[in-house]
Amino acid sequence: MPQIGVAIVESDNPSFVTTAGRIPAVRSAVADITIQYDLPAAAEQVTADYANPPASGDNDGFFDFQWGHAAIGAAGAWNAGYRGAGATVAVLDSGVYCAHVDIIPNLNAAKSASFVAGQTYCNTSGSTHGTHVMGTIGAADNGIGTIGVAPEAELIAVKVLNPVTGSGSFAAIIQGIVHAADAGADVINMSLGVNGGLQVGGSEVAELVNATARAVRYANKQNATVVASAGNDGRDLDHDSGRVCDTDGTCTTVNLRSFPGQLPGVITVSALGPLAWLKNPNGTDFDIRASYSNYGQSAIHFGAPGGNYDYPGAENCTFKGIVRPCWVWDMVFSTTSGTSGYGWSAGTSMAAPHVAGVAALIIGKHGGELSPAAVERILRASADDLGKSGNDPTFGAGRVNARRAVTQ
Repeated sequence: MPQIGVAIVESDNPSFVTTAGRIPAVRSAVADITIQYDLPAAAEQVTADYANPPASGDNDGFFDFQWGHAAIGAAGAWNAGYRGAGATVAVLDSGVYCAHVDIIPNLNAAKSASFVAGQTYCNTSGSTHGTHVMGTIGAADNGIGTIGVAPEAELIAVKVLNPVTGSGSFAAIIQGIVHAADAGADVINMSLGVNGGLQVGGSEVAELVNATARAVRYANKQNATVVASAGNDGRDLDHDSGRVCDTDGTCTTVNLRSFPGQLPGVITVSALGPLAWLKNPNGTDFDIRASYSNYGQSAIHFGAPGGNYDYPGAENCTFKGIVRPCWVWDMVFSTTSGTSGYGWSAGTSMAAPHVAGVAALIIGKHGGELSPAAVERILRASADDLGKSGNDPTFGAGRVNARRAVTQ
């Protein structure tokens, strides 16, 4: 990848790292590492009911389930005439169920790719994580199921995680970022978070992180705004350290970082959500930080709907003829498996695509090309400043506001 000065090599020579490291032009040679990412699964699923339009008057049957769109004022942006047309969003994730009726209209197959060996970017089984994320960003307004924040944006699926194991290599993510940038992505969404945080300190990991940072810098230079989830460990990223113990009981304290969320040039998003939304639909606070969400004034750029499951009750709530425990309705509803699967999930993975969708609305308004710095400046100026004035650990600069982002 000459764009970023990185070569990814496969070799069966056990001395390759040592030999390559002696080449004068090579800064370092390290073995790739596969790490485990936290991919929240859809907790509950339903099938589209085409005879059940929402009370809002929209003919997409599940639009009223998408409280996150109401929380960020997505319909206000649409009513102003901005729906993401002209913007391209790449979703680096576990692949996508390509046959889904809400995904097909906006998915660019020619630009989509997989960097997981032996797999295409299309899923027929395994994780629905990438499909859920993609639907939140850009599900088509086609009168069927859900609607994305930017329902007219072009979508690119870039598989960098194994949909069965949830694991992914640095090499796959680095290649995925460069591919997305070269494919013309205006926004790159990475709803990826390393379980327990990334241990930073070893030279090999540091070199792999540096290579990933190079890829992000390259994407930024191609005018791609990069958005990532903050991670689901409930950790304070301002004071982030942890104890790691070996099998012999020896423990050390290491620096832990949200990855890729805390890379330079990445917009990092925390997760917000309601408690018992359907018990008080007209007076619900949608901006409660989820207990699982990482936080920290130095790390979080914005807050966004990621869903909550902290409501302690086990009773059912019924909405539009569908009965589920009340806490389920506090999660984010989006596309899942098959041709017409839908379901709820919660995580900072669900928060990041709300921000990516708003970024697409902004870019679409400005003709399909805008620098990441300009996009972030508009996001900051239009966000609802919640918590303490200015940046704070939960909301960063505030909870994103789609309507204000395209109208003020």
